[in-house]
Amino acid sequence: MRPTKLSLTLLGSLLLTGCFDEDPAQLSSGEDLYAYYCKNCHQQEGAGAYLENLSNQTHMEHYKIILMIKYGYNQDKHPMPVFNQLSEAQADAVARYVVGIQLNPPQ
Repeated sequence: MRPTKLSLTLLGSLLLTGCFDEDPAQLSSGEDLYAYYCKNCHQQEGAGAYLENLSNQTHMEHYKIILMIKYGYNQDKHPMPVFNQLSEAQADAVARYVVGIQLNPPQ
């Protein structure tokens, strides 16, 4: 069986997230959760680590981001996996962080 691009991306994300000392279930900051679960894959898939390459996209609303986190998203060649391991509070924290970086991207 040949690995798919998504499976390789997820494997790479899992390997890279091993660099964190904290148990991801204990993370509560949106920035820390985004760095652990999202940043690497978004960077590899071309969106940019902080979504800076999504110039033609309108800003996503908080609730839409939570839906994408909890239920995934499948658009063309860039599927987003389901992150059901995140609690409601963690998904909310990530969504708030993403709303913030859409308005004020990190330099």
